[in-house]
Amino acid sequence: MNKLILTALSYLLFMNMAMAIEGEISKATKLIERHTEPKFRNSFMLFSKDEIECLAMNVYHEARNESLSGKVAVIIVTMNRVADKRFPATICKVVRQGKHYYSETSKQYIPHRDRCQFSWYCDGKLDEPKNTKAWAYSMALSDYFLKRSMSFIDFTEGATHYHADYIDSPRWARRKNFIKTVQIDTHMFYRWENPELLASR
Repeated sequence: MNKLILTALSYLLFMNMAMAIEGEISKATKLIERHTEPKFRNSFMLFSKDEIECLAMNVYHEARNESLSGKVAVIIVTMNRVADKRFPATICKVVRQGKHYYSETSKQYIPHRDRCQFSWYCDGKLDEPKNTKAWAYSMALSDYFLKRSMSFIDFTEGATHYHADYIDSPRWARRKNFIKTVQIDTHMFYRWENPELLASR
């Protein structure tokens, strides 16, 4: 009789533990999904050569000396911005976002020095890639990602910003609504809370 009671109690204890673990797993899954689901969902779009090149330029200039993870993280940040209403709606506009002025000499809009979202775009240096191998890799990786964006987990946890770890924290990084998510290679990544996502992107 005692053996039967002990067995029943052990079973109940085991069931309670299993249910508690199940509940914790469910909570953890929701937490993981909340920030790692890709914000940019491409299941049907074809991208122009210009869009792929804009993304590749960002990878090349921002992360050509980083690991594959570091390069993909820059792509994810760029695409998280494309999916967020607080940023422009196309890859090229996101990459070139910043203050511009019209140059009478060249008859085109030129970015103000050090007044843009990605520093390489307005640092006053020539943007044309000089490292052929790194440029080809950036192009191939950008094209590869855009064709498969639905199958990537967002390991930056929704990051929309980053900065190099060898510079002082920018002013924006110290604001309450910027959450540091991860460091990959030499970049520190941050999520700008409360995005307004566009379901169609």
